[in-house]
Amino acid sequence: MNKRALTIGLIYSLVVIVFKLIILLGGFTLTRFGFYYSNVVGIFMIIPFFIFAIQQVRDKDFGGVISGKDAVRMALTVLAVAAVLLTLYNYIEFNWKFRDIAVQYYNSPEYLKILNEWQVKSPDKVKITDFSKIISEQINGLSAGKAATGKLFPLILIGLSGAFISAMIMKRGNKQQHLN
Repeated sequence: MNKRALTIGLIYSLVVIVFKLIILLGGFTLTRFGFYYSNVVGIFMIIPFFIFAIQQVRDKDFGGVISGKDAVRMALTVLAVAAVLLTLYNYIEFNWKFRDIAVQYYNSPEYLKILNEWQVKSPDKVKITDFSKIISEQINGLSAGKAATGKLFPLILIGLSGAFISAMIMKRGNKQQHLN
């Protein structure tokens, strides 16, 4: 494992953890951005770190020339470090604060509004008398493992594709440098 890629993976993880802590401790978790978009933004933040890691390794360790295979390996190192650290953080975050926030959300007027909309769309499937049962099932189904895995899957999906694209972009840029 390359030390530069490992360090950049650690830095990315710290940046995302600080970003998530600002949202969590700032009380923005149940806002539109905090609830729907913050995880995706944190995941897409990895792409500049891929490019930076490949560029650093290419220029400082490989003398300005890097193969596609080595570039992918550097990006995947960043992704592997991020996957481990962010999954651990998400697990801890869920047990520390997010379980209580989820319970608060399921008992909120916003969630009742969603249940009402479902009831209007499918009155034969969702009944108003079942709302308390649905809410208790949602709360009983909360799990730190599910929450961590649910956030890990998009990281892996976007991270793998981002790693390959970043590696090919950096490799192509490398070929153009040597042609001039």
